[in-house]
Parts: sequence; structure tokens; C-alpha cells
Amino acid sequence: MKKFFAISALALLLFVTGCNSVSKTESSESKKAIVHFTEPAELLTLDTTQEEDFTSFNAQNQVLEGLYQLNEKDEAIPAVAKDLPKISEDKQTYTISLREEAKWSNGKPVTAADFLYAWRRAVTPETAPSYASLFVSSIKNADAIYQGKMKPEELGVEAPDEHTLVIQLIKPIPYFTSLLTFETFFPINQAFAEKQGSDYGTSAKTTLYNGPFVLEGWEQNADTWQYVKNPDYWDNKNVKVDEIQTTVVKSTSTAVNLYQTDELDRVVLDGEFSKQYKNDPDFQNQNDTKMGYLRFNQGTEKPLANQNLRKAIALAIDRETFVKNILGDGSIAAEGFVPQHFVQNPKTGEDFRKENGVQQTFDKTAAQKAYTEAKKELNKDDITLVYLSKDTDTEKKTAEYLASQIAEVLPGIKFEITTLPSNNLQERYLAGDYDIAFGQWMPDFKDASTFLDMFASTSGLNHVNYKNPTYDQLIQAASETDAANEEKRWSDLLQAEQLLLAEDYTIAPIYQQQTALLQNKQISGVVKHAFGSPYSFKYIQVEEAK
Repeated sequence: MKKFFAISALALLLFVTGCNSVSKTESSESKKAIVHFTEPAELLTLDTTQEEDFTSFNAQNQVLEGLYQLNEKDEAIPAVAKDLPKISEDKQTYTISLREEAKWSNGKPVTAADFLYAWRRAVTPETAPSYASLFVSSIKNADAIYQGKMKPEELGVEAPDEHTLVIQLIKPIPYFTSLLTFETFFPINQAFAEKQGSDYGTSAKTTLYNGPFVLEGWEQNADTWQYVKNPDYWDNKNVKVDEIQTTVVKSTSTAVNLYQTDELDRVVLDGEFSKQYKNDPDFQNQNDTKMGYLRFNQGTEKPLANQNLRKAIALAIDRETFVKNILGDGSIAAEGFVPQHFVQNPKTGEDFRKENGVQQTFDKTAAQKAYTEAKKELNKDDITLVYLSKDTDTEKKTAEYLASQIAEVLPGIKFEITTLPSNNLQERYLAGDYDIAFGQWMPDFKDASTFLDMFASTSGLNHVNYKNPTYDQLIQAASETDAANEEKRWSDLLQAEQLLLAEDYTIAPIYQQQTALLQNKQISGVVKHAFGSPYSFKYIQVEEAK
């Protein structure tokens, strides 16, 4: 059983990474509830136009806030907005009122101008993030601005006054309100960001906050930081935890040891640890929509530009054995890229995954046949591939297992496994300096397109260099031509996944994650989301030990 520990303010300063689980610091004035969490990788950025990694998404969602936030049922509820949007009859104009009590951590009000600045920044070619596609596919003139044909000021968003935003869409988008909960739609204070210049979002001190917490003790590549309750947050009275001390722990065994010695309050498990602790009173298993998959670089002169080689590798993977023996946390062997229990047919209610069936599965005979063809086409008997992996326990084990299994089915294939910290891996991946890179994708919003749009040839997220005009046409039809026809749009997305996986073998989905963890029973209110940011810590509560 975990215990509360009374420690002095001095001790708290000395042990910022947390040496006492679920601490209560006591003074003559107050008590502080402090919990101790881990992250599996370093925090790379607090700039909402730069993030592409889960740790950054998670951190930003605790210290920043957009117009809406997701509650425990993944429903969009007002945040900086004071109520749900007023939507025009044609469903293309959203009028949103901002709450006047929303403030930045320097005491300045959060205004409509902060959203205008952030959103224009997100579609300006020189500053646009990979997620610019979310704006391009939804907001008037965003595409033309992104292509340099219009000025950022012409984006279809206006601020009639300091506390009103009027958004013009290019088409009706049923999920647009939930999309506004995504980090790239968060505000940025122009005066502060421009004062910081290129340093904006690269440390705790060069970031301005408007969320439930502020960040302390973080610089890039740091392995510890603290979320501290934000006294200027508009809903401060409903934030019950005072501080969340966070430490990067890449080894599951190390994390479990820290948990058992009361130095951590929450640990994600994998493999043997999941099996070992499944009957522990602190054990939990959470449903998830995050997909783990192999990304095949189809760049010029890359071996995996060969379709038969991609097919051979994708079919050489025994996913069922992998999730059982390596992950062991209840994760599901992937049959496609859109996960189970995520989106349903708008007419019949049938789950996307069930309706579209199995797109890739283990087939040794078909894999070896495709490999024979690939060797002929490449005029090679031996093929060496560079496999990029994060330096976490789970991803290293994944890389070793998959490389071994694929090489056993396809003799002659060799893998150079390169394990790197998140920031270094991201640099190499974005530079295209790899053949295979392990990736994970959690949906940004509740629609199948969030898994499929990124492989359009024009997408800023298409770092695998996939180009297929037919695929582009299907994605464009789902986004534009068939946007108002639910049945036709659904069919477009089904076909797109089939083309992506069963014909072009662009990626190889491996598993749909299910999260196994140990969590201190004195802690409640850690909200897990099915899309957008992985977690919300705003609702965490700590109970006194009995």
C-alpha cells in the first residue's frame, strides 16, 4: 500500500524528481498534493506548431488550452471558449465567444488575437507545421496561404472583438468542434513568442501558459520536469493536484522498481511485467486507439521503393505471436490501420475495422513469393535495411523481435537497428535517413481520415514518400467532393485503406495498443483519451491514506 509522506519545503527542493510517492508537503499555510509520473521519452517542444511526438502532445495538453477540451467521455466541452459554437444553417460558419477570465501565466488576457496569430502561423509556409493539413482541409483560404498564393491575413478567421472568433469552413465538417481540442489549434501570445524568437517553446522559461498547470525545471533534453498548478488558470478551483513531478524512465524494469519503492505513482507495463502484475491490486488495463506500425521509406533509390519488398516484409510478420510474447499487455494484433471500436458506418453503425476486414496478416508463402520477385527486380540476393527505433525498452525489444522474425522468413534480409533518443530519431526520420522506422499513431480527431490523410502525396506528414494518384483522389473525394454524402465518403475511406495496405503495402500495421499499468490507488482522475492528446491531468485527485 502506498503512503503519504510529510516532507519539508527544503526537502522538496532537493528532490525535485520525487523520492516519496503521493507526497503531501505541509507548512503552516497549506498542504500540497504531489504525484510522481514517468514519460518513456524526452519532451521535445512546447511550441504547438512543432510537435510530432507523444510526450510533447501530452505536456502541451497540461500547460496549454484551446477553445475546447475533452472530458472523460471524449466530448468537446468549453475551455477558453465560454460555450459551444454557434453554427450557421449551412454548417460552414462557426461563431465562438471567449471567456473573459481566461489568462496567460503573465496575467495578460487570452484573446481572439492569440488564436488568429497561432492559426495564421500554422498555415504560413515558412512556419507551418506538419499538421498544417488540419487547417488546409477545413478552413477557408488555408490551402492557398499554405501554397503561398494568399496572405496569412486572408485566412477565413476573423476577430470582431477581443472575445469573439468567427471561423469560415470550406465545407461542413461534423467533427470540427472536436478538432478544435487539438494542440495545433491552441493560442499563442504574439508579443511573447516573437520576443523569444527561435527559443520559443524550447524551455519552461521561454513558454507562456494558459492551461491548468505551468511547467518548471525543463529544458530540451532534460529528463525531469514538474507540472505546477497554475494560479492564473480560469478554472483553477477545480484543479486538485498541486504538482506532478515527471521523470523520463526508458527501462520498464527500472520504472517498476521505482514504483515498488514508492518513488513513482504510475508505471506503464510491457511484456513479462504485464503478465507478472496482472493480478496486482494496482493493475489496470486501458483500451486504446494508438496503432504501432512500420513505416517504409519509398524515397528515390531506397530498396523499399520496391512494392514487392514492402509486401514481403509486411506479410512476414506474425502479429499474433508478437503481441502475445513481446508486448503481453493485451494489445491487439493489427488487421488494418484504422483501429477497432473507433468509428462506425454512419448508416449501418458497423465498425470500420470489422467492415473493411483484414488488410495484412502473416502469410509466409506469399511473403517468400513476393521476396523472390523483389530480389529479381532489385538484382540483389542480400538486402540490408536501416531500422530506426527509439531507445526505450519496448521499442528496442520490438525492433529486435521483428528484425529476427522477418529475417527468418526472408533469408538474405539484414537489419541495421539504430536506437536513438526521440529528438535524434525525429531528425533522421524527417531527413529521410532510414529504410524502416517504427512509428505510433494516435488519432487527432474522431474520424477515419485522421489515419489516412497523412499518406496523401501533398500531406506534410507523409515522410514515407508515398505517391499514388488514385489514393490522392480517394482522399480528396472524402475531403471535398463526397464530404456531404456520408455513405460515399465512408466508401472512399474504406477503399483508401485497402489501397494503402493490401495493394501498395505503404506501411505495416503491427498492433493496436492496450495500455497495461500500475497506478497508486490513492490517485484518481487520470483521464485517458481515444484521440487528440493521450491524457488530461486536470482532473487528478489524491486521497489521504487510510
